Amino acid sequence: MLVVSESFHDLPAARRVLEEAGCQVTYIWPPVSLSEVPAEQVAQADAIVMGRVLTSPAELGLARRARVVALHTSGHDNIDIAAASNQGVLVTNVRGVNAEVCADFGMGLILATSRQIVLGDKSIREGHWFSKTISSPDVSGATLGVIGLGLIGKALVKRAAAFDMRILAFTRTPDHDFAAQYGVEYAPLDTLLESVDVVSLTTSLSPSNVGMIGERELRLMKPSAVLVNIARGELIDEAALYQALKGGWIAGAGLDVFCQEPLTSSPFFELDNVVLTPHMAGLTNGAKTRAAVRAAKNALAALTGQVPDDAVNPQAAQVWQERQTEVMHGG
Repeated sequence: MLVVSESFHDLPAARRVLEEAGCQVTYIWPPVSLSEVPAEQVAQADAIVMGRVLTSPAELGLARRARVVALHTSGHDNIDIAAASNQGVLVTNVRGVNAEVCADFGMGLILATSRQIVLGDKSIREGHWFSKTISSPDVSGATLGVIGLGLIGKALVKRAAAFDMRILAFTRTPDHDFAAQYGVEYAPLDTLLESVDVVSLTTSLSPSNVGMIGERELRLMKPSAVLVNIARGELIDEAALYQALKGGWIAGAGLDVFCQEPLTSSPFFELDNVVLTPHMAGLTNGAKTRAAVRAAKNALAALTGQVPDDAVNPQAAQVWQERQTEVMHGG
């Protein structure tokens, strides 16, 4: 078992799952790409557990024995699923394991951005008291637009409802019972952008929605509106967002995710109307442990021939079996 992760080695409950199963485990931290791990360790791994390590098809090909890549993240956009399937490598994730804590954080970013909490902290430290933050928009009673109504989006809606917010949603999978319970109104994307005070991105990343929030979409928003992203950085055209924030097309933004991570330099750093956090929405102690334990159990299940419910590409199991049959028959 090869574990390439920032946090797994520090989570006793997750380590215990592998140790009690009798696995020989190699921990690699801080995380690096598979091409930077000693080739022998990658080649000998029957299973790989990792977080958001970008993995190209060529790097995946180095793991010649691997039967499963178990991600302890809810997304899987860091690995080429088609390449994994062709290689017979099952990919699993832990979708929904951190939905509640991400929603907590999303609501926190809405408050921090709309109510200028971070700017207020900076102002008082600079001796200005409230001269920079004399007024801010209301959150209670405001209109929230949620783009992506999956597990995280729904959890955010529940929190927003407690603030008496009107809620519009744009999603590929409308849930009318949920909408009726929480007063959600479904709307086309353009209508949502034009109508709301806060736009929150909680949708998964796919080739079809890369850059879905660009100059055109930002210019549809109210000048008083804010944009919050706890999903994936690639959903936003960051250059356009910088211009929108600097030019006053929108009032502010709260960003936990970026096109390039880690974010070590950025034009956003010069702006007071954006709150930046280091992809930390899902990183509570409990959520990290739950995700790592579930990933470890997914890896063990795959190694015993099972296809876990968390499998992203269950068809890979069949490819694996066919290849083993070929090997057994001298193919």
